[in-house]
Amino acid sequence: MSDEATFHVEVVKLLLQMAWSDDALDPEEREHIRTAAVKWGVPDDELAVLMERLDQGQPLPVPNLKLLRQKPEAAIAAARRLMLADGKIQAGEADMLAQIKEMLTVSAG
Repeated sequence: MSDEATFHVEVVKLLLQMAWSDDALDPEEREHIRTAAVKWGVPDDELAVLMERLDQGQPLPVPNLKLLRQKPEAAIAAARRLMLADGKIQAGEADMLAQIKEMLTVSAG
């Protein structure tokens, strides 16, 4: 898998965590994540495993923050697009976006 695809797998994990923050995944959010993952070249098998875990109520894998910190703007922009995908911003989503920004832009050291 390319470095770019690996990065985007981690972005998808981040988006799934964010979408699930309100204990529900709207169909619009699910489709937004799936479409973005396909566009980004996330391998089908990786995406299928993540979606299956979500569908079965299994814990989602934690995204690799170290990898996401390499391009925080891209990850934050993807999270923002997801937050707006269903046309309504939940309080939990806004809080999570703020947490994501903080986690990804914290200075090393």
